[in-house]
Amino acid sequence: LEQHYEPENPFHNATHAADVAQALHCLLSNLRSIDSFEPKELLASILAALAHDVNHPGVNQNFLIKTASHLMKINGNTSLLEQHHSKVAKSLIKESGIISHLPLTDQDDILRLVEDLIMATDMAQHQKYVNNMKSLMVSGYDPQNAEHRRVVLRLAMKCSDLCNTARPWSTCVQWGKLVLEEFWRQGDEEKKMMFDVTNMFDRDQCVPSKALTGFIDYIAEPLFTLWADFCDTSFTRDICRLIDNNRSHWEEVITLPV
Repeated sequence: LEQHYEPENPFHNATHAADVAQALHCLLSNLRSIDSFEPKELLASILAALAHDVNHPGVNQNFLIKTASHLMKINGNTSLLEQHHSKVAKSLIKESGIISHLPLTDQDDILRLVEDLIMATDMAQHQKYVNNMKSLMVSGYDPQNAEHRRVVLRLAMKCSDLCNTARPWSTCVQWGKLVLEEFWRQGDEEKKMMFDVTNMFDRDQCVPSKALTGFIDYIAEPLFTLWADFCDTSFTRDICRLIDNNRSHWEEVITLPV
């Protein structure tokens, strides 16, 4: 699996995958209802976290569409990266034999859930998954309901994918530098191709403090607050405080530290 991550990607690489898997383990371990999840659901969740960005090309969906990438031709223009990650992930899981000792029905369930959770990381579909979780919390969460558990796992995966915003500042700032560098490399290529480049992807125009505080304000903080409201533990509240602290630090950043 690690060999199928591109080591030249500043952000979407095997280290990010390990970071997300560790975060997911922590989030799920602190669920009061953790015992209600089946072992195969937890296994599928960790496998999905490890493989959620496998074979990432280091550019986003818009770039792949604008350049008529083969991935677009294969997967269309909706969640095309997530479809690709899911296909590669399931293929590697099968080839590895890691679940071959399980009954075929369990293998099928694990592979379906791996695909489902990887698809949940598509930021273009972000609000759909957030709204599903909000609806579940209003109607009432039943830990014995398999679909309810799946809604929770999807949100946990989404939080884990953005865990870099909830790390201590010394770690958070390093991840921030890496994600912006990956964006800027894409922007450099877009300039060569005479494409329009959005500010966040333009290394000459992007203001890191605005870009990363904006991401926290509109995406990360509301997402982790929702998770904390659902879990209602000291651990999840501490995560929210870390995010607030990191936001304050980003506001003070004029140039990225070396």
